[in-house]
Amino acid sequence: MRPFAVSLRSPPPPSPSRPPRPLPSSTAGAKLIAMPFLALRRQPEPEIMDTDEEVEAYSSAAAQAYLDAIDNSFVDHLARLIAPWGEAAASARVLDLGCGPGQILVKIKQRWPAMRIVGLDAGPNMIEKARRDAAAAAVEIDFRVFRLGPRGERRLPFADGEFDVALCNSTLHHLEDAIGALDELARVTKPAGAVLVRDLQRPAFLPYPLHVSLFGRYYRGEMRRLYEASVRAAYTKSELAALLRASRLDDGRSRVFTRGLTHAGIERPALAR
Repeated sequence: MRPFAVSLRSPPPPSPSRPPRPLPSSTAGAKLIAMPFLALRRQPEPEIMDTDEEVEAYSSAAAQAYLDAIDNSFVDHLARLIAPWGEAAASARVLDLGCGPGQILVKIKQRWPAMRIVGLDAGPNMIEKARRDAAAAAVEIDFRVFRLGPRGERRLPFADGEFDVALCNSTLHHLEDAIGALDELARVTKPAGAVLVRDLQRPAFLPYPLHVSLFGRYYRGEMRRLYEASVRAAYTKSELAALLRASRLDDGRSRVFTRGLTHAGIERPALAR
């Protein structure tokens, strides 16, 4: 549901200390594991979502109490991952891959004012909305329009280990090459750094109608359509585990997690300094 685009068809060269892992037959993650009986087949969403209607739908829904609570839980999750750093966590350098209208980054900046935050999104309208909202909240965040497209550079425009924390919220299901994106998050994050990738969770075929009816009950119109499409495009816990195993983020600390029935993702806690 988070609008961002990144295509990483050719993963970056591996570090000398680690040989490359063989990739599954589909780097997009659609065929990483056999489809179980009665599974809901994944239907990828478009990579870029930046029309006026989509920006307005997402931004207006983000102000609702329900989605606000979900965003708060993401910030709380981040706090647990960086807890080993103690007071030093307050000055961490943070990258958000697919920041959308930036409401989570505003919350993070308000909680840790000294954090240096960069938010990337492929949608110019989304970035413009994020900049306006950050200014209205009187917080300073470096929002940039950036897309790793098939004809452009394949890597994020940052050095190895440049960030203490890498985030990716509600974006993975949009990406053409999810494994390549995880590789890049691992590359630009310090070895002792924290990583938090969270997304919606796709249910099985039979529970799907009840799932979207129950958890999408707060959404109307365009936002409801976007939500249902995002659930169909999301990964299951097993698929996320396969993506992790195939990526360079699989370093022994990273693991797949779930949050209730609605969300799943990959987390890597920070190491004490």
